[in-house]
Amino acid sequence: MYQKIKKLCKDRNISIYYLEKQLELSTGSICKWEKSTPRADTIFKVANYFGVSIEYLLESSSYKHKEKGSVN
Repeated sequence: MYQKIKKLCKDRNISIYYLEKQLELSTGSICKWEKSTPRADTIFKVANYFGVSIEYLLESSSYKHKEKGSVN
């Protein structure tokens, strides 16, 4: 998950530090996700910020956006 968030930040030309501040997370918390999984509400915040699905952040696929009306 950390690598995906890192790439999303790079694509938007923002730092992970900036993202943490925008989402009111503690400094360095996202880096810890390289070895652990954050709480569900925090994952939801990150997904909403970037406009991606929670599944995209959690899974190893490259599926980003959830299609409206999609069963999956």
